[in-house]
Amino acid sequence: MYMVTTAWFTGRHKDGRTGAFDWVALMFALGFAAYLWPMGVEALRRPNSMMNGVPAAMSFFLGSVVLLAAAGDVRMLTRGGITGAQRIGRHAWRMSFGLFIASGSFFLGQQQVFPVRWRGSMVLLVLGLFPLGLLVFWVVRVRFGKKFRDMVKQGLAGQSQSALPRL
Repeated sequence: MYMVTTAWFTGRHKDGRTGAFDWVALMFALGFAAYLWPMGVEALRRPNSMMNGVPAAMSFFLGSVVLLAAAGDVRMLTRGGITGAQRIGRHAWRMSFGLFIASGSFFLGQQQVFPVRWRGSMVLLVLGLFPLGLLVFWVVRVRFGKKFRDMVKQGLAGQSQSALPRL
């Protein structure tokens, strides 16, 4: 919920602006990470390495992702907001990660709701991990898209006209 809500606000904010919500979201993220990491440590102390049905590794993973997002919040707040590609990139990775958590939880973590022949299938694995692929694609495209296009244009400008393919 934190990732999707902050992504939505990132898309709604004007360039270079922050608000009280951003500070509240930062405090929530830090509090949530402070809850998840000790829960992971406690789970490691148990025989099955689980606490409340959640494996220790998942607590550490989600706690780390929330801390990474909180670091981005701190960076944004100290700069007084973000603009352009940074803003779009923040929106894209947070929305995609939220979708990844939801789809992974459903397609990979709730396989008992699917027909028996589908359980453990490649289809459910692909559906669960597809948003992670979207996340990587959009973050790379937003982060490096302009630089890549500029390199291609410079490379093509350096070639003679006869070397270019005719359409």
